[in-house]
Amino acid sequence: MKTSKLIFKLSIIVVIISVIALSSCSKDRIEEEETQLIEYQSINSYFDTKKQDEQEFVIDTLGIDPIIGHEGTKIWASKEKLMFANGDSVQWPYTVKLIELYPAKDMIYYQMPTLAGGSLLGSHGEVKITAFKDSSELVLRSGMTWTIEMPNTNPDSTMVTYYGDANSTIVDWVNIPVGVFATSTYGYIGETQVLGWISCAKNTNFNSGLTNYSFTSSTDNLLNVSKFIYLPSSKSLMQIYSSTSNDLPLGQNIKIIFIAIDNNNNLFHYFNNTTVGSTNTIDLSLTPISDIDLTILLDNL
Repeated sequence: MKTSKLIFKLSIIVVIISVIALSSCSKDRIEEEETQLIEYQSINSYFDTKKQDEQEFVIDTLGIDPIIGHEGTKIWASKEKLMFANGDSVQWPYTVKLIELYPAKDMIYYQMPTLAGGSLLGSHGEVKITAFKDSSELVLRSGMTWTIEMPNTNPDSTMVTYYGDANSTIVDWVNIPVGVFATSTYGYIGETQVLGWISCAKNTNFNSGLTNYSFTSSTDNLLNVSKFIYLPSSKSLMQIYSSTSNDLPLGQNIKIIFIAIDNNNNLFHYFNNTTVGSTNTIDLSLTPISDIDLTILLDNL
Protein backbone atom coordinates (compact mmCIF):
# COMPACT_ATOMS: atom_id res chain seq x y z
CA MET A 1 0.00 0.00 0.00
CA LYS A 2 2.78 2.39 0.92
CA THR A 3 4.59 1.49 -2.30
CA SER A 4 1.50 2.40 -4.40
CA LYS A 5 1.20 5.81 -2.68
CA LEU A 6 4.91 6.49 -3.28
CA ILE A 7 4.60 5.60 -6.96
CA PHE A 8 1.54 7.87 -7.24
CA LYS A 9 3.37 10.81 -5.66
CA LEU A 10 6.40 10.28 -7.88
CA SER A 11 4.14 10.17 -10.95
CA ILE A 12 2.61 13.52 -9.98
CA ILE A 13 6.06 15.04 -9.50
CA VAL A 14 7.17 13.78 -12.94
CA VAL A 15 4.04 15.27 -14.56
CA ILE A 16 4.62 18.64 -12.85
CA ILE A 17 8.28 18.72 -13.92
CA SER A 18 7.29 17.83 -17.50
CA VAL A 19 4.67 20.60 -17.63
CA ILE A 20 7.18 23.15 -16.31
CA ALA A 21 9.80 22.02 -18.83
CA LEU A 22 7.35 22.16 -21.73
CA SER A 23 6.14 25.57 -20.63
CA SER A 24 9.71 26.83 -20.43
CA CYS A 25 10.55 25.48 -23.89
CA SER A 26 7.39 26.96 -25.34
CA LYS A 27 8.21 30.33 -23.76
CA ASP A 28 11.73 30.18 -25.17
CA ARG A 29 10.35 29.47 -28.64
CA ILE A 30 7.85 32.35 -28.41
CA GLU A 31 10.55 34.76 -27.24
CA GLU A 32 12.82 33.59 -30.08
CA GLU A 33 10.03 34.16 -32.61
CA GLU A 34 9.29 37.57 -31.17
CA THR A 35 12.93 38.69 -31.45
CA GLN A 36 13.59 37.27 -34.93
CA LEU A 37 14.48 40.13 -37.28
CA ILE A 38 12.81 40.60 -40.66
CA GLU A 39 15.21 39.65 -43.45
CA TYR A 40 15.59 41.41 -46.82
CA GLN A 41 17.25 40.56 -50.11
CA SER A 42 19.63 42.75 -52.14
CA ILE A 43 17.95 45.86 -53.53
CA ASN A 44 20.20 45.95 -56.63
CA SER A 45 17.83 44.14 -58.99
CA TYR A 46 14.98 46.50 -58.07
CA PHE A 47 17.19 49.56 -58.58
CA ASP A 48 18.26 48.17 -61.97
CA THR A 49 14.64 48.40 -63.16
CA LYS A 50 14.45 52.07 -62.13
CA LYS A 51 17.81 53.37 -63.41
CA GLN A 52 18.24 55.94 -66.11
CA ASP A 53 19.05 54.17 -69.38
CA GLU A 54 22.53 54.34 -70.86
CA GLN A 55 21.94 56.16 -74.15
CA GLU A 56 23.98 55.35 -77.26
CA PHE A 57 24.83 57.72 -80.13
CA VAL A 58 26.51 56.43 -83.28
CA ILE A 59 28.78 59.12 -84.71
CA ASP A 60 29.50 58.89 -88.45
CA THR A 61 30.79 61.27 -91.12
CA LEU A 62 27.59 63.31 -90.89
CA GLY A 63 28.22 63.84 -87.18
CA ILE A 64 25.90 65.02 -84.40
CA ASP A 65 26.78 68.48 -83.15
CA PRO A 66 26.11 68.49 -80.26
CA ILE A 67 24.87 65.19 -78.86
CA ILE A 68 21.85 65.95 -76.65
CA GLY A 69 20.75 63.50 -73.94
CA HIS A 70 17.21 62.82 -72.76
CA GLU A 71 17.78 65.01 -69.67
CA GLY A 72 19.40 67.85 -71.62
CA THR A 73 23.15 67.12 -71.37
CA LYS A 74 25.00 68.43 -74.44
CA ILE A 75 28.30 66.94 -75.65
CA TRP A 76 30.54 68.20 -78.42
CA ALA A 77 32.19 64.92 -79.39
CA SER A 78 35.26 65.30 -81.61
CA LYS A 79 36.85 62.27 -83.29
CA GLU A 80 40.22 64.04 -83.66
CA LYS A 81 40.49 64.31 -79.88
CA LEU A 82 39.92 60.57 -79.35
CA MET A 83 42.34 57.69 -79.53
CA PHE A 84 42.62 54.03 -78.69
CA ALA A 85 44.37 53.18 -75.42
CA ASN A 86 47.56 52.40 -77.41
CA GLY A 87 47.51 55.84 -79.09
CA ASP A 88 46.07 54.79 -82.47
CA SER A 89 43.70 57.19 -84.23
CA VAL A 90 39.95 56.56 -84.42
CA GLN A 91 37.97 56.29 -87.64
CA TRP A 92 34.21 56.66 -88.18
CA PRO A 93 31.85 55.37 -87.04
CA TYR A 94 32.27 55.28 -83.29
CA THR A 95 29.77 55.25 -80.41
CA VAL A 96 29.27 57.68 -77.53
CA LYS A 97 27.41 56.42 -74.46
CA LEU A 98 25.73 58.70 -71.92
CA ILE A 99 24.13 58.26 -68.48
CA GLU A 100 22.48 61.33 -66.90
CA LEU A 101 21.76 61.68 -63.16
CA TYR A 102 20.29 65.02 -62.13
CA PRO A 103 17.62 64.64 -59.40
CA ALA A 104 18.46 62.85 -56.14
CA LYS A 105 16.07 60.05 -57.11
CA ASP A 106 18.23 59.04 -60.07
CA MET A 107 21.41 59.20 -58.00
CA ILE A 108 19.76 56.90 -55.44
CA TYR A 109 18.69 54.39 -58.09
CA TYR A 110 22.25 54.36 -59.47
CA GLN A 111 23.72 54.36 -55.92
CA MET A 112 25.95 57.30 -56.88
CA PRO A 113 26.33 59.50 -53.76
CA THR A 114 28.08 62.87 -53.79
CA LEU A 115 31.03 62.10 -51.53
CA ALA A 116 34.69 63.01 -52.10
CA GLY A 117 37.00 61.20 -49.70
CA GLY A 118 34.13 60.90 -47.22
CA SER A 119 33.31 64.63 -47.37
CA LEU A 120 30.02 65.91 -48.74
CA LEU A 121 29.82 67.55 -52.14
CA GLY A 122 26.92 69.58 -53.42
CA SER A 123 26.21 68.30 -56.94
CA HIS A 124 24.05 69.78 -59.69
CA GLY A 125 24.38 66.71 -61.86
CA GLU A 126 26.39 63.55 -62.50
CA VAL A 127 26.90 62.18 -66.00
CA LYS A 128 28.86 59.29 -67.41
CA ILE A 129 30.33 59.87 -70.87
CA THR A 130 32.23 57.08 -72.62
CA ALA A 131 33.24 56.39 -76.22
CA PHE A 132 33.78 53.09 -78.03
CA LYS A 133 35.01 51.83 -81.36
CA ASP A 134 33.30 48.47 -81.64
CA SER A 135 34.13 46.86 -78.26
CA SER A 136 37.24 48.94 -77.55
CA GLU A 137 36.87 51.81 -75.09
CA LEU A 138 38.41 55.07 -76.29
CA VAL A 139 40.18 57.83 -74.34
CA LEU A 140 40.85 61.51 -74.88
CA ARG A 141 44.26 62.50 -76.19
CA SER A 142 46.57 64.22 -73.71
CA GLY A 143 45.71 67.90 -73.41
CA MET A 144 42.45 67.48 -75.34
CA THR A 145 38.95 68.11 -73.97
CA TRP A 146 35.32 67.64 -74.93
CA THR A 147 32.93 70.51 -74.24
CA ILE A 148 29.84 69.60 -72.24
CA GLU A 149 26.81 71.58 -71.11
CA MET A 150 24.55 70.61 -68.23
CA PRO A 151 21.07 72.14 -67.79
CA ASN A 152 20.22 74.16 -64.69
CA THR A 153 17.75 77.00 -64.18
CA ASN A 154 19.67 78.48 -61.23
CA PRO A 155 23.39 77.78 -61.77
CA ASP A 156 26.05 78.37 -59.12
CA SER A 157 29.23 80.15 -60.28
CA THR A 158 31.46 78.23 -57.83
CA MET A 159 30.99 74.76 -59.33
CA VAL A 160 34.04 72.77 -60.44
CA THR A 161 34.66 69.49 -62.22
CA TYR A 162 34.84 66.26 -60.22
CA TYR A 163 35.70 62.94 -61.82
CA GLY A 164 34.49 59.55 -60.66
CA ASP A 165 37.27 57.36 -59.31
CA ALA A 166 35.95 53.80 -59.22
CA ASN A 167 37.00 51.73 -56.22
CA SER A 168 35.37 48.35 -56.74
CA THR A 169 31.65 49.15 -57.17
CA ILE A 170 31.83 52.39 -55.14
CA VAL A 171 32.64 55.63 -56.97
CA ASP A 172 34.57 58.33 -55.10
CA TRP A 173 34.87 61.86 -56.52
CA VAL A 174 38.15 63.69 -57.17
CA ASN A 175 38.75 67.13 -58.71
CA ILE A 176 41.95 66.14 -60.51
CA PRO A 177 42.54 67.08 -63.29
CA VAL A 178 41.40 70.58 -62.34
CA GLY A 179 38.45 72.05 -64.20
CA VAL A 180 35.63 74.51 -63.66
CA PHE A 181 32.05 74.86 -64.82
CA ALA A 182 31.14 78.34 -66.05
CA THR A 183 27.52 79.44 -65.84
CA SER A 184 25.53 80.09 -69.00
CA THR A 185 21.98 80.80 -70.07
CA TYR A 186 21.61 77.03 -70.44
CA GLY A 187 23.06 76.19 -67.03
CA TYR A 188 26.70 75.07 -66.97
CA ILE A 189 29.41 74.74 -69.59
CA GLY A 190 32.76 73.05 -69.02
CA GLU A 191 35.60 71.12 -70.59
CA THR A 192 36.07 67.51 -69.55
CA GLN A 193 39.63 66.19 -69.74
CA VAL A 194 38.66 62.62 -68.84
CA LEU A 195 35.87 60.36 -70.09
CA GLY A 196 33.83 58.45 -67.51
CA TRP A 197 31.87 59.79 -64.54
CA ILE A 198 31.80 63.60 -64.34
CA SER A 199 30.07 65.72 -61.70
CA CYS A 200 29.30 69.45 -61.66
CA ALA A 201 29.85 69.98 -57.93
CA LYS A 202 31.54 71.84 -55.09
CA ASN A 203 32.73 71.13 -51.56
CA THR A 204 29.97 72.02 -49.12
CA ASN A 205 32.34 73.50 -46.48
CA PHE A 206 29.67 73.66 -43.77
CA ASN A 207 30.77 75.97 -40.96
CA SER A 208 28.78 74.22 -38.24
CA GLY A 209 30.08 71.34 -36.14
CA LEU A 210 29.94 67.81 -37.47
CA THR A 211 28.43 64.62 -36.11
CA ASN A 212 27.37 61.26 -37.44
CA TYR A 213 24.25 59.15 -37.13
CA SER A 214 24.05 55.51 -36.04
CA PHE A 215 21.12 53.28 -36.94
CA THR A 216 19.77 50.21 -35.17
CA SER A 217 16.58 48.19 -35.40
CA SER A 218 14.89 45.74 -33.05
CA THR A 219 12.58 44.57 -35.87
CA ASP A 220 14.60 44.55 -39.10
CA ASN A 221 17.93 43.15 -40.23
CA LEU A 222 19.50 46.22 -41.86
CA LEU A 223 22.25 44.30 -43.70
CA ASN A 224 20.65 44.44 -47.17
CA VAL A 225 18.76 47.68 -46.60
CA SER A 226 19.85 50.54 -48.88
CA LYS A 227 20.50 53.62 -46.72
CA PHE A 228 20.72 57.25 -47.87
CA ILE A 229 20.75 60.73 -46.36
CA TYR A 230 19.89 63.72 -48.57
CA LEU A 231 20.65 67.38 -47.75
CA PRO A 232 18.26 69.54 -49.81
CA SER A 233 20.04 72.84 -49.13
CA SER A 234 23.29 71.70 -50.79
CA LYS A 235 21.89 68.93 -53.00
CA SER A 236 24.19 66.43 -51.31
CA LEU A 237 23.56 62.69 -51.21
CA MET A 238 25.22 60.33 -48.73
CA GLN A 239 25.01 56.54 -48.89
CA ILE A 240 25.58 54.55 -45.71
CA TYR A 241 27.29 51.18 -46.16
CA SER A 242 27.35 50.07 -42.50
CA SER A 243 25.31 51.21 -39.51
CA THR A 244 26.94 54.65 -39.11
CA SER A 245 26.91 57.64 -41.45
CA ASN A 246 29.77 59.88 -42.50
CA ASP A 247 30.02 63.32 -40.90
CA LEU A 248 26.89 65.46 -41.07
CA PRO A 249 26.66 69.22 -40.31
CA LEU A 250 24.81 70.20 -37.14
CA GLY A 251 21.68 72.26 -37.70
CA GLN A 252 21.17 71.22 -41.33
CA ASN A 253 17.93 69.72 -42.61
CA ILE A 254 18.37 66.11 -43.73
CA LYS A 255 16.07 63.52 -45.23
CA ILE A 256 16.85 59.95 -44.20
CA ILE A 257 15.54 57.32 -46.60
CA PHE A 258 16.02 53.54 -46.21
CA ILE A 259 14.73 51.19 -48.91
CA ALA A 260 14.44 47.40 -48.76
CA ILE A 261 12.79 44.53 -50.58
CA ASP A 262 11.84 41.18 -49.07
CA ASN A 263 11.99 37.71 -50.60
CA ASN A 264 8.45 38.15 -51.96
CA ASN A 265 9.48 41.39 -53.74
CA ASN A 266 7.51 43.57 -51.37
CA LEU A 267 8.99 47.04 -50.83
CA PHE A 268 9.68 48.51 -47.39
CA HIS A 269 11.03 51.88 -46.33
CA TYR A 270 11.92 54.23 -43.51
CA PHE A 271 11.74 58.02 -44.00
CA ASN A 272 12.64 60.79 -41.59
CA ASN A 273 12.71 64.51 -42.42
CA THR A 274 14.71 66.00 -39.56
CA THR A 275 17.43 68.40 -38.45
CA VAL A 276 20.93 67.20 -37.54
CA GLY A 277 21.27 67.43 -33.77
CA SER A 278 23.33 66.02 -30.95
CA THR A 279 20.96 63.06 -30.47
CA ASN A 280 22.21 60.91 -33.28
CA THR A 281 21.24 57.30 -32.63
CA ILE A 282 18.01 56.13 -34.28
CA ASP A 283 16.26 52.83 -33.61
CA LEU A 284 13.94 52.34 -36.56
CA SER A 285 11.40 49.99 -38.09
CA LEU A 286 10.72 49.66 -41.79
CA THR A 287 7.15 49.82 -43.09
CA PRO A 288 5.60 48.63 -46.37
CA ILE A 289 5.36 51.03 -49.31
CA SER A 290 4.16 50.66 -52.89
CA ASP A 291 6.37 51.27 -55.90
CA ILE A 292 4.28 54.29 -56.90
CA ASP A 293 4.42 55.85 -53.44
CA LEU A 294 8.16 55.26 -53.20
CA THR A 295 8.66 56.97 -56.57
CA ILE A 296 6.61 59.96 -55.39
CA LEU A 297 8.62 60.13 -52.16
CA LEU A 298 11.94 60.14 -54.02
CA ASP A 299 10.66 62.69 -56.53
CA ASN A 300 9.98 65.09 -53.66
CA LEU A 301 13.25 64.82 -51.75
